[in-house]
Amino acid sequence: MTAAAAREPVLFTFAIVSDTHVRPPGGDQSSPFPVNLKANGRARFAVAEIARHAPALTFHLGDMVHPMPSLPTFRPAAAEARRILAPLAPLHYVPGNHDLGDKPLKGLPAEFASEASLALYTQEFGPPWGVVRYGGCRFVVVAASLINRGIAAEDAQWQWLEGELGGSPERTFLFIHYPPFITAPDEPSHYDNIDEPGRSRLLGLVGQAGVEAVFSGHVHHVFYNRLGATQLYVLPPTSFTRQDYAELFPVEPADEFGRDDRGKYGFALVDVLAEGHRVRIVPTEGHEAGEGDATPATAASGTTAGPRGDALVAHLRHAWATPVALPYNGPMEEFSRKRARNDLLLVRLWQMGIRRLRTPLADLLDPQAAARMADFHAAGLRFTVFTLTVPDPASRDALAAAAPMLDALQVVTSRTDLADIADALAASPPFHEIPLIIGKLHSSADEPRHGSHFAHSVTFGFKWFEREAALAALVNLRARARVDGIAFQVPLEDELASRLSEIDALGRRHDLAMTANIRLSDDNPAVANFDDERILARVQAAVAAAPELDRTTIELDTLIDVDRGYHPRHGLLDRRCNLRAAGRWLAGLGENSAKAP
Repeated sequence: MTAAAAREPVLFTFAIVSDTHVRPPGGDQSSPFPVNLKANGRARFAVAEIARHAPALTFHLGDMVHPMPSLPTFRPAAAEARRILAPLAPLHYVPGNHDLGDKPLKGLPAEFASEASLALYTQEFGPPWGVVRYGGCRFVVVAASLINRGIAAEDAQWQWLEGELGGSPERTFLFIHYPPFITAPDEPSHYDNIDEPGRSRLLGLVGQAGVEAVFSGHVHHVFYNRLGATQLYVLPPTSFTRQDYAELFPVEPADEFGRDDRGKYGFALVDVLAEGHRVRIVPTEGHEAGEGDATPATAASGTTAGPRGDALVAHLRHAWATPVALPYNGPMEEFSRKRARNDLLLVRLWQMGIRRLRTPLADLLDPQAAARMADFHAAGLRFTVFTLTVPDPASRDALAAAAPMLDALQVVTSRTDLADIADALAASPPFHEIPLIIGKLHSSADEPRHGSHFAHSVTFGFKWFEREAALAALVNLRARARVDGIAFQVPLEDELASRLSEIDALGRRHDLAMTANIRLSDDNPAVANFDDERILARVQAAVAAAPELDRTTIELDTLIDVDRGYHPRHGLLDRRCNLRAAGRWLAGLGENSAKAP
């Protein structure tokens, strides 16, 4: 999804739900975890919410039920799932491993898919693979558990799929329970991907057919990848979260040792546009509905690209692009090492409407992070990069290559008179039409001394009292080099609306682009700001002021909590990447609520 896509008219919308894990009405013993008892109520809530949006068609990405096909409770669970899901007609099922059996990989915890389980699935849910056409698009369903299985049904599915995707070109979306991969197309086999050689065979067909998007479930977490022109989405469950992925978050796990993280449930609405599509992840937050309940609408109303976050540039302080090696710990990964990224961050940015990010130039120079920046740009985001030194030739080449996804380059000076960077900037050609912003590294050494009082602290942006000296230096530098603007910091105690107005007026008078770095931390690095109501008010004030600003870009520091180290403070997201009060407000969830339900 590009930024322009957010404004294009919608041709039609389809919905996707995944991993409902419905159990038979009387319950069963197919899971020892208490949270699984909530699955049916959570599925009912999600169904009511999806139905309220009246999508043109709906797809279920698999694991409709929790009992495996070999259990006597499979049939009653399947009947209950069909009953709960009935309001979503027309609904198209994708077989999951709980519906059809596990993929064939040594060490997995359940029986593999078989001709017998395939027959049982077909009786309960219909054909395991097939195609639907609607609105000029082709929707292809594939049974992942059959890939690499070595039975007649696998051959039949391949023959059908190669014929379908090898025919005349059509705009195509593909639905499959297991993701082809979660981090990289060449990653090792594990519980949460499709194994070789089937993976390469499938991805080859996807590339040849120009498939627009691949949608998967199974993982009970979200991931986003690109392969050529194809976007690959792994979507959230409605039922429970997977404990192994709680390791992605450097904080204590949510309830049931990470199995019930209520911030991570939801369904997807996909808006089909004339060119491209827009994925909206609508949170359900673990809400349940009983039989016949009048289900309340979620406050988000299904929008994840509202105007509020458009005004903000978020600081990407935490590592965001590098996969983490998870512990090997069964039942899924007792004998292998799985690597994963926290791609939930991208979903949160979509939900809050934030499309601009600030990150070090060092990320752009790192191949892995640079590739991820390109992925985020394809998903509708842009970047400001910053550096302590004037970029060298190699950095300049990287900036030139990345120019289409960059909003600005910030060069950080340590002197109000700019003496440390002026000569290097004057000798440097313009940065490929990327706007150049100068901001100051402001340290404790710059503060007035009061006896032996000293606190090690560094912040970004000129302080307001330095403006005249900074502007004089900038005027001199602009006679020698192209400089587009200047960055000021706005401390927590400043009255925000008036300061932003003053910064913007200064930019108009001097024909400068202005950056206002709004800090959510206390000036004292030992004092925490965990006041969510105060942060919410700060964000609301910034968004309210934005339409009146002609010259000023608003940066917000911080996106994710800094809950240890210097200047501890809350942000828009907590350390599990769930929405805090200000993030919920930006996403349209709970207008005046500081807490999730």
